[in-house]
Amino acid sequence: MKNTLGYIIGFATMLMVFAMIYIVGGIYDGVSNLVVEPYFFRTGLMSANQTGVPLTVSEIGQRRLRDWLIQKFVTEYFYVVPDNENIAMRAGGTTSVLPKMASRDVVRKWEKTELQKIRDLAAAGALRKVRVFNEIFKPNNSNYWHVDYELKTWYKPNDMNDVPETTRGTMYIQIQNVDAVGKLKRNIDEVQRALIRGIDPAVVFVFQVTDVIEE
Repeated sequence: MKNTLGYIIGFATMLMVFAMIYIVGGIYDGVSNLVVEPYFFRTGLMSANQTGVPLTVSEIGQRRLRDWLIQKFVTEYFYVVPDNENIAMRAGGTTSVLPKMASRDVVRKWEKTELQKIRDLAAAGALRKVRVFNEIFKPNNSNYWHVDYELKTWYKPNDMNDVPETTRGTMYIQIQNVDAVGKLKRNIDEVQRALIRGIDPAVVFVFQVTDVIEE
């Protein structure tokens, strides 16, 4: 009998606590007059990361698309991840992006200079991210685009306290047939099939770097 009475009192107490929480919560919401409004954010430039219909090339505009392709090239030129397969792919794999965005002379220059640095950093477990900042522009009477970039390199893997080394530089990039930049290399059906196969979207556009000068 005592056990039954104890269970009843405990259950009643629990109901009273939930009721008080509900009442207090209702009073709080009523006083503050809170309204929840849902928003959707575009979390990235890739269509897979967006909630709406991707923008068309004409909506993006040739200038912005040209800048994005230049940023992609600079990123491919410098970034480092500690992964041997990534190095092998970039150094000559069939899915390598840089050779599809640059002339053979530019790729050879990259192989003789930056690629070895990338190999050494990756072997040591380093991570390097690339950011293009400032406006990309072409000075008067020049055939080269002025691109300011920033490199952040983490040298200690799995160390949350590691402070990255930050360096900045400037690249001068010559682009072949700038007026054609932003046009598709193939018809839309071929582009769709290529994207389904996993090809990098940057390589479906007319874009080729023919010379690079680093500063």
